[in-house]
Amino acid sequence: MLYLNIFIGLVLLVMALLHMPHPAPLGWLPYLIGALLSFITLRNELALVYVRMLAVGTALVMFFFFAGFFALVPNLEADWYMHQEGWAAVTRISASFFMIPVLSDYSCRLKADCRDAMTNERRSFFSAPE
Repeated sequence: MLYLNIFIGLVLLVMALLHMPHPAPLGWLPYLIGALLSFITLRNELALVYVRMLAVGTALVMFFFFAGFFALVPNLEADWYMHQEGWAAVTRISASFFMIPVLSDYSCRLKADCRDAMTNERRSFFSAPE
């Protein structure tokens, strides 16, 4: 899950950078927020209060991407893949599906089984088996 969240964070960061020259002034911000939410999952020790807030934030960002996609699709032309709006639709639906594993990570942290497994697991780079 660690490598998947790193990959998702990097992809969303690239999407944010690609949306900076877009005519919408803050069109890159949701992608950057998604990347930050993905990178925050790399921390082992997070208080449950923060995990709950981050899970709600992740769900909101994910539904924002889904809503943005479904609001954009009815206005697409037949040759949507040749226009900027087509690229925006593809990145929104991709970003919304990329947020699902991030939300899954946060929801796993809220369960007692996952919290016990994370405290028993050693995440150091150089470690010897017991």
